[in-house]
Amino acid sequence: MNHKLIEERERLGLQQKQVYDSIQVGKSTYYRWESGTPIPSDKLTELAKLGFDVGYLVTGKRTQIQEDGVVCFSKQNIQEALTAFLYNTAELGLLTKSPDAKVESLVNMAMFSLFREIGEVYQPEVIESKSRSSK
Repeated sequence: MNHKLIEERERLGLQQKQVYDSIQVGKSTYYRWESGTPIPSDKLTELAKLGFDVGYLVTGKRTQIQEDGVVCFSKQNIQEALTAFLYNTAELGLLTKSPDAKVESLVNMAMFSLFREIGEVYQPEVIESKSRSSK
């Protein structure tokens, strides 16, 4: 069961119907998400628009918001979110990669790009990969 999705919905004071109607998915699809089926990235974006803490949904860690409204993510939070995103995307059949490509390499490439955008140098660390079955 995806307790984080349920917790976030309840934190926002929303009923299931309000959520699935707002993000334009069927009732059974939404119920499957609350039962643990991975949520597609485009729908995570829609949930974020409703106020869901997507960082919490993906990594299990709450997003830190400063007084000025700036959202802060640790390097580890970003790596975990990217890793979860790539695994979920692959599980949904939306990501194809060569057999020798590693999720860790894709995460490092994404982290390098993010750090370059903010003018920082990215020093990759070893990312613990979670063993997941692929389709």
